[in-house]
Amino acid sequence: MDREAQRVESRSRESFRRFRHVVLTGIGVGFIGGALGGALSIFVMLTVATSVIGGIMTPGDYYALIGLAGAIGGSGVALGMVWIGVQSEVAAVRRVFFFLDMEVEPPARTRERLAVRDGVSFENVGLRYPNGHRALSNINLSLNLGELVAFVGPTGAGKTSLAYLIPGFYRPTEGRVRLDGRDIAEVDLDSLRSQVSYVFQEHLLLNESIRGNLKLANPSATEADIRRACDAASATEFIERLPDGLDTRLGQSGDTLSVGQKQRVCIARGLVRDTRILILDEPTAALDPQTENALVNALRQAAEGRLVIVIAHRLSTIRQADRIVFLEDGTIREVGTHDGMMAVPDGAYRRFVELQGGDVGTV
Repeated sequence: MDREAQRVESRSRESFRRFRHVVLTGIGVGFIGGALGGALSIFVMLTVATSVIGGIMTPGDYYALIGLAGAIGGSGVALGMVWIGVQSEVAAVRRVFFFLDMEVEPPARTRERLAVRDGVSFENVGLRYPNGHRALSNINLSLNLGELVAFVGPTGAGKTSLAYLIPGFYRPTEGRVRLDGRDIAEVDLDSLRSQVSYVFQEHLLLNESIRGNLKLANPSATEADIRRACDAASATEFIERLPDGLDTRLGQSGDTLSVGQKQRVCIARGLVRDTRILILDEPTAALDPQTENALVNALRQAAEGRLVIVIAHRLSTIRQADRIVFLEDGTIREVGTHDGMMAVPDGAYRRFVELQGGDVGTV
């Protein structure tokens, strides 16, 4: 926390320094331009006035030269202010170039459409970030349709990184990720992601109606599909209490809803997409026990015919999974059921649960 505070403070100081530099430079350019313009005007006035008095120039020449001097001085100041204006937009331009310079996802070797029938498998998968940090090592795992699987482990264990490999958000630096035996590197990304719904831990909602936010994931969803997804996500009760129900317009980023309500709307959006693979990152973090229990039961029903992966810490959520994948330091330490792994006296999963107090509400 202290490190993050220092990072924010450092960037704030740098931003203030740059802003102060632009403001002071603007003041300086304005002052110097004004001073030079004034000096030039006085010089021209005295020189031309002397010439007019001496009969060398006419009064008309006097006014013409004074106007020309003013135009030159004004243009000089305006030219200086152009630099000031450019500097004030540098931050935005840098941000634009940041996106332009981002690495583009590599295209697939084929454009063949994908239809998942079996599941996902990881073969000796490793992942190393561009900064050299190793996130995953030697991952060997098979996940089948019809399963509810929980990814569990301490912070930084690699749970989210492992889940990101399935829709191709990350590409493995070692080994292969396969869908129905096919390397996802050879699968068209649009086709791959049409088979995967990922409900992120961060809740992203548009300033639209609830219905509009849900249909963003599946424009062809029927009213029955939307109602069914809201029921499964335990969102129907609070939606019906809203003034316009599903047509209630949400504020910026869904700020008119509580954190738990936003979470349920996002889960419903993932369900209404109706894909073969559903991944939920901390889906019960902001839910009360009753709502959590209803959601987990709904996820078990949703797992029929599809693969549901839950990244969670709550024991009450993960203990109902068909399989639990326990990760630590980027490797899979144990795979099994809650009861089966708790029966191992010196097991890594059991130690993890016991270190957290073994409470039935949270791991």
